[in-house]
Amino acid sequence: MEHELALNILLIIGFLTVSVISSILLKKIHFPYTIGLVVIGFIAGQVAVKLDYQRLIHLDLTPATILYLILPTLIYDAAINMDIKALRKNIVPILLLAVLGLLLSAGIIGGTLNHFTSIGIGAALLFGALISATDPVAVISLFSEIGAPRRLVTLVDGESIFNDATAIVLFTIVLSAIHSGIDTVHTLFLNSVVSFLLVMLGGLLTGAVIGCLGAMVIRAQKHNSILQITISLIMAYISFIAADQLHVSGVMSTMAAGIMVSLLTDNLITHDNHHFMENFWQFFSFVANSFVFLLLGLTEAHNFSDPSKLLKGFRLLLIVIPVVTLARAIVIYALVPLYNCFAQNSKISFPYQTILLWGGLRGAVPVALVLAIPLDFPGRETIVQITLGYILFTLLVQGTTVKSLMQFLKIKPDTSYFDYHSGVSYHLNFPTESLRGLVTTQVLSTFKTEGFFISASPGEPRNAYLLSRGQKHLAIDVEDTGFTITAENQQDLTYGRKTLYETLVELDHSVSSLEKLVKSPEMSDIVKVENHDGISTFNLSKYLNKSLISVTLTGNDKLSVITELVEIAATSGLISNREMVINAVLDREAALSTGFEDGIAIPHAKSNDMERIILVVGIHKTGIDFEAVDGKPSRFFFLVISPKIQAGPHIQLLAEISRKMVSHDIRTQLLEAESSDDVLTILKS
Repeated sequence: MEHELALNILLIIGFLTVSVISSILLKKIHFPYTIGLVVIGFIAGQVAVKLDYQRLIHLDLTPATILYLILPTLIYDAAINMDIKALRKNIVPILLLAVLGLLLSAGIIGGTLNHFTSIGIGAALLFGALISATDPVAVISLFSEIGAPRRLVTLVDGESIFNDATAIVLFTIVLSAIHSGIDTVHTLFLNSVVSFLLVMLGGLLTGAVIGCLGAMVIRAQKHNSILQITISLIMAYISFIAADQLHVSGVMSTMAAGIMVSLLTDNLITHDNHHFMENFWQFFSFVANSFVFLLLGLTEAHNFSDPSKLLKGFRLLLIVIPVVTLARAIVIYALVPLYNCFAQNSKISFPYQTILLWGGLRGAVPVALVLAIPLDFPGRETIVQITLGYILFTLLVQGTTVKSLMQFLKIKPDTSYFDYHSGVSYHLNFPTESLRGLVTTQVLSTFKTEGFFISASPGEPRNAYLLSRGQKHLAIDVEDTGFTITAENQQDLTYGRKTLYETLVELDHSVSSLEKLVKSPEMSDIVKVENHDGISTFNLSKYLNKSLISVTLTGNDKLSVITELVEIAATSGLISNREMVINAVLDREAALSTGFEDGIAIPHAKSNDMERIILVVGIHKTGIDFEAVDGKPSRFFFLVISPKIQAGPHIQLLAEISRKMVSHDIRTQLLEAESSDDVLTILKS
């Protein structure tokens, strides 16, 4: 017993290991991660069959695994991250495609296959019901990888979640009707309408009630991040299981629970707790997606291991693939233009319609449904074969080409929340880029303190930020010396401008107090006062040391250059713990790169290992990528390491380096310097 448990745990760890390694390698070759896992799982399944490795041969997806273990996690994750405003704006086309579109598709597929193949009408309709739904497991994971625009994501995600529920309900009704002896299309659809509405609405109501109860607990413990995570996990599974026991839609229930928790708690959860919860669900989704697609590949391999079955299935697929694709095309190009006739300002463009067609992947849910068909059902083996074959086609053909199709159709990711949502803006210019950067950092900190969740734009991670608290959204865009706040309405914009003003006033008081610090006795040994005009300047010469200057840096990336600079200080006996200092600098770089413009980089950090401030100067003749704000290579490096107790001198030294390096002449002379003596002379001038 213990040996069996150990082997199962080892198998799970093996799956996770394969997932991690695959994620790294597939990202390097720009291949969709989830689809790559299907291929890897398929290859592993074929190898297991050849080697007769029974543990892998008997390991595949089951309906219970998908419906009760994996699906609640992925649906809940999608629900709590769903743009509610975008969903509300697009609910009509989503429901049109998810309900009427799926019923139309199932009817077309069932009728066509019944006519052109030997599959009976009942089995054909059963296949049409389970294969017509675009699967949320496959679609959501793919679109998050390739970076689709928000409206397109909302349309595809919304349809996949709703029509997944529709497919499960329709599948159950058709299967029950067949067992009851109903064998005509007309009677099947007439008997499904009332049951369908009851199951869908019942699922929404069940999830909404459970979500409200969960939100009440979270509101009572709004600062307890562990409890919030635990409640969200409970909500994901209890909403699905409760709905299933009540014989209503578990998918709709879990989606409703996630949306209710998000709506009722977003404005209460702190930034750090929100970030913690986001990371938790990202991890959970990664694990769930990894397992489902690896197991899907294994399942495909097992079912196609028999050559005779493979040949028979392949012949049927030559008919099934064009029929199902045609049915999807009819649904998209008939219903969406119909919606556009009545939509005024929210028409769905032809490129979006094409992606809705080609991005309609199938995945784990059709597998769960087809494997749930009773073993004694006539034609079950045929339905299983064509289902798995068509799923493999959508993943390997459509899934690997949809990104290229988006590029061909010139569909690009949004760079701002307000690329899709309308908004009003306020723009302000600062005298210098450095001042703008200081204000930006402080403003973001202020909003964070007020409970806003801050995320960097995927398009420009260092130049655009989306701030969200409940249904209040603000965007901050920065470029050069410009600073822009955008909001959805004038009231929210006024709130943003007020926060900016209060931040500027606070910074003004803080900067004014620096004059007292500069002229304090504690700073007297590192400043020199020009008595004839009373101007105080920082004594940079105090920190310049010939042994800490190099004009021959050779590193080819950020880490190697930082290591090289730290090594110079360590060789001079000024640093005893190289690794601690390097990690301190890298941690600072991870928060915000110190690669400035004009080829200047000033990596710096504070460390408990230091007794005094040290300055290491390095020149790289060709330059390296140091994530500079102007995107240009960095050639001039000033590494500043300070004790944590010397905040004032540390800031002053950074400021003086920046001031001196503004001079184009000094930068030119430093680039031409041939020795540390030359650099010392130039910087002391």
